[in-house]
Amino acid sequence: MSGLLRAFVRVYRFSQWTRRRFTPAGLALVYMMMAATVFGVDTRRTVAYQLFSVAVALLAIASLGSLRFRPRVQLERKLPEHATVGERFSYRQVVHNLGPRRIANVRLRDELAERFPDADTFRRTRGTGDPRVNWVDRRIGFPRWMELVRRGRGGDVDEAALADVPPGRSTEVTVSVTPLRRGVLRFERCRLLRSDALGLINASVNVDLPAELVVLPRCHPIPPLRLPGARRLQRGGVAFSHNVGDSEEFIQLRDYRPGDPLRHIHWPSFAKAGRPVVKEYQDEYFTRYALVLDTFGGAAENHVFEAAVSVAASFVGGLEMRDALLDLVFVEDRAYRLTVGRGLGRTTDLLRELAAATPCRDHGFERLAAEVMEHAASLSGCILVLLRLDQDRQRLIRSLRAQGVHQLVLVMDAAVPEGEDGIAIHAVDPRDVGASLRALPEAW
Repeated sequence: MSGLLRAFVRVYRFSQWTRRRFTPAGLALVYMMMAATVFGVDTRRTVAYQLFSVAVALLAIASLGSLRFRPRVQLERKLPEHATVGERFSYRQVVHNLGPRRIANVRLRDELAERFPDADTFRRTRGTGDPRVNWVDRRIGFPRWMELVRRGRGGDVDEAALADVPPGRSTEVTVSVTPLRRGVLRFERCRLLRSDALGLINASVNVDLPAELVVLPRCHPIPPLRLPGARRLQRGGVAFSHNVGDSEEFIQLRDYRPGDPLRHIHWPSFAKAGRPVVKEYQDEYFTRYALVLDTFGGAAENHVFEAAVSVAASFVGGLEMRDALLDLVFVEDRAYRLTVGRGLGRTTDLLRELAAATPCRDHGFERLAAEVMEHAASLSGCILVLLRLDQDRQRLIRSLRAQGVHQLVLVMDAAVPEGEDGIAIHAVDPRDVGASLRALPEAW
């Protein structure tokens, strides 16, 4: 398997080099030269060798002509704050001509970092269902490997034509990108390409220009849901929901009583009154909701996991929390609990975390259940995005119900049964997440 993958890498790199080095006309001439080599061996019976000679001469002249392209440039890439998977976006690339010659007839190609799949990923990934792929290719797996390389790259970047740039001047070009997956797009370099006078060979100048861009998960519209649940006691008030500590809402000053913490003494009032005066606090009540993402799915369920992330992102971007708090809870190498609302964090922060979420293989589902139940007493409601509905997940649902927590359960399975005992369980079709979310009722 490893030898086959190394062969795939060599073929891929050679293919990329030929596509970059030769123009379409140049490739046609190379193919003609190869055919002339085969059919022109016997020079007494055919004149194909003459075509070979002409092709070699043209390619040699074009190669010499391409050596003259050596511009001195400085590039500046202006990326947006973030992008969304599947949604085409554009950014600006500024080209500064630092050389003494005009830059003309040049194309700009931005390149993303390549990431080749390992043997385990290649083995576990299903092949393409494209009927145009023949049986041999499906058996060997090169089209499947190419799909993994394309998704590992993360996006398709369009080539852009560059306007003429006089010496010492700058120009700006717009580059379009289509993100193929959520996560981080890693830009590696930028190439300036110009074909020779014969239009056969491209001269290339590489400029290393590393940069990163976060691609957020796709968000689908959700109906205006009426969030249920009463206000719950939050130990430590709002400050505790973001910072660890015993911080509460200040009410008034009062005389010291035995047992009051010394750190609550108000020293200016103590000095003025001549007796101990302390600050009195009270815990605050407000509504708080948890959005729980199930990350415990195998690699074979990758498309289901991606759909679950999209569902979670849709709730993050579509819920109107007003004065409530929203906790995003999931587990990877450890348990994550991120909060937005009431001035804490931004919705974009949660979407960025979802963009980097990966399936968990170091823990069991009980780790996520324990994290949710630890804070269940402070929750007014809970949105569960589950990959399946097995006994462990049903146990979590029953435990939350016993705590009086309102629940909206979404299972990434179109055939999941409906809920029982007053718990709404909604099936989400991973192949059509948008339609499944639009069908949600306004009330839980």
